Amino acid sequence: MSLGVLIVAPGWVAGEHIRAFSANPRTHVAAIAAFTEGERLRAAEYCRKYGFECRVTEDYTDALKMAEVQIVSVCSINCFHYPHALAALDATKHVLVEKPLGVTPEEVAGLCAAARKSELVTMAGHIVRYYPAIRSLKGLIERGALGEPYHVESDYWHQLSGGWKTRRATAGGAMAMGGIHALDLVRHLIGEERKVESVSAIHSGPFRRKDFDYPPNVSALIRFEGGATGRVGVSVEAEMPYVFHLQVNGTKGAIRQKGVYSPELYPGAKDFVSLPESYPDDWNVAGHPFGAEIDDFVEAVCSGRPGQLDFAHARKTYDLLFAIERAAAQNSTVALSRGRGDFCMPY
Repeated sequence: MSLGVLIVAPGWVAGEHIRAFSANPRTHVAAIAAFTEGERLRAAEYCRKYGFECRVTEDYTDALKMAEVQIVSVCSINCFHYPHALAALDATKHVLVEKPLGVTPEEVAGLCAAARKSELVTMAGHIVRYYPAIRSLKGLIERGALGEPYHVESDYWHQLSGGWKTRRATAGGAMAMGGIHALDLVRHLIGEERKVESVSAIHSGPFRRKDFDYPPNVSALIRFEGGATGRVGVSVEAEMPYVFHLQVNGTKGAIRQKGVYSPELYPGAKDFVSLPESYPDDWNVAGHPFGAEIDDFVEAVCSGRPGQLDFAHARKTYDLLFAIERAAAQNSTVALSRGRGDFCMPY
């Protein structure tokens, strides 16, 4: 049986979700919740483009009652992720949510609690993990080709468009808008089993863009248990082409972007050897690996296993994000408390 998908808010990213769900042989788009005239026009355009018919409605609550819908894909603007995802869980639907899960610690904690109670399959849409180059780099680290990673850093440098993305109430801040990609990758590559001891952070600006009501530049230092370190930077007002920076230092080698320096793997090489796979160096969502992400989510739904980044797993990244926000606001170091065997901010 093909699983029916409800797409929430057919914007730019939602178009890639629609393409991926339409291409997966186990799913079809059953409905689209479109809340504005512009969204309704885009919904009709996506139906024509990908050759299907479905119900298009502005009544999200009613759409959740459709027996044909088993999966909800939340692609609304950041401030609506929490209420849309929570309503889907309450309606006993499996849920994929574009990043961020929420714009406050309370929202993320609420979604995690609801997901745990529901026992449904959930996933946070952290697309960077699914790039082929990132998967290959993670594989090299797991095989020990770089030794033990002791420092990982990543930066997200971009210039956001205006509107809702420049307001904290709707966007959540610079870390929620873009820095979350860099932060999640640092955790992913240094080893998610490593506990975080503390974070220090500062924020600044705006300098160029006075339409931001939050600081669009954030820099953070992370100390992991055992002494390993991480660094995350984000600027969403940068006057420059999009850059996604990555550096990993290990005891036997290093990574820079998608280049690998490893005397063990590449004896005699004097410089980094570039992997051939695609890397997150383009902001255009049309080139992002949504097919791989959504195929993984659908497989989790069909098999009943947890998604690669279910809400409970993703919460660790969001705990760290909110710790960075707090440290930056205080221009200080924040120690993270422990709970349930991992780290968690005391909500």
